[in-house]
Amino acid sequence: MSTINLFQFGKGNIGGALIRQVADRAGSLAEATGLSFEYIGICGRNHLVFDPGGLNTALSGPGGLDRLLEDGDIREDYPGAAAMIDRLLGGPGGPGDPPGNLCVVDTTSAEMTEVHLACLRRGVPVVTANKKPITDRSAAYEEIRRLGRADRMRYWYETTAGAGLPIVSTVRELVDTGDVVTRIAGCLSGTLGYICSQLDHGRTFSEIVREAKELGYTEPDPRDDLNGMDVARKALILAREIGYRLELDDLEIEGMVSDALLDAPSVDAFMAMLTGEDAAYAQRVESGGDRGQVLRYVATVGDGTCRVGLENVDRDSPLGSLAGPDNMVVCTTKRYRDNPLIVRGPGAGPEVTAGGLFGDLIKAARALPGGDHP
Repeated sequence: MSTINLFQFGKGNIGGALIRQVADRAGSLAEATGLSFEYIGICGRNHLVFDPGGLNTALSGPGGLDRLLEDGDIREDYPGAAAMIDRLLGGPGGPGDPPGNLCVVDTTSAEMTEVHLACLRRGVPVVTANKKPITDRSAAYEEIRRLGRADRMRYWYETTAGAGLPIVSTVRELVDTGDVVTRIAGCLSGTLGYICSQLDHGRTFSEIVREAKELGYTEPDPRDDLNGMDVARKALILAREIGYRLELDDLEIEGMVSDALLDAPSVDAFMAMLTGEDAAYAQRVESGGDRGQVLRYVATVGDGTCRVGLENVDRDSPLGSLAGPDNMVVCTTKRYRDNPLIVRGPGAGPEVTAGGLFGDLIKAARALPGGDHP
């Protein structure tokens, strides 16, 4: 039996779902694979719990994670990611060596590039849903890639571009096996996909966004979805996978609302201004419908460039057939030239994303020395 010690940054919707999935599957996973995951530390926004001896017993008790992070006896103030990683890995004032078979998990959306690099430099694998480190400046990305794929795979980031869908691994496998990816087109946001598919039914844009916010499909500030930056980061990840040397600033990014709305002084002010977009959306939907097209928010990678924005696509095309929050990528390659390779499925939601992270955790564990169990 191999025990993998987990230290996790983030305990929000995705992080909490991952902890529950690992706990619920612990017994059957150990029996089936010989792998055992033991949480030794979990960081929230303000507090952390840390015990090198293991937290699983406490996590399975009454109240579990909430009790530990809200009023548990071992709760501490969170010192910040950099200080915590020094303590964990052996920086100034820290222990001499990190715990054995350590794996660091990042479910945050914070600036964590240096934390990821610190782990990889010490040979500690990282499993992440955080897009920011691998869409950071090219030099940082190249070092993450070099360290993460040195003597064995140590950097696992499948969920950064498609939640639980195998988008990154599919693209990477195409490249690794010598195929040439000439174009990627995809709908990579469940939130924006939901909004676009509701526009197909003749509803107003402002009404749909308000509903999406109430249903929890958007971020608390919907501008964080509607500005297109989340999709842009996903597109950049895929572009870099096929060898494009691009920075985030090189991308052409069209948001779903005007700059005036994005600059609104508050979320409430933004929501109140949404009706000003309704007429333009209605006209664009009607114009496309007359040509048998629907509106989709599309990321396009090809010819050395990368663009994200609204497009009218044929209703009977793969992207046009999408409904609700599903994601899709269509890869045209040397091998898949006449019949492109398509990956489609749920691309959003805490449980789906946590499931993708859990899959990466198992792969990371098997890549550790002594972790190659059946």
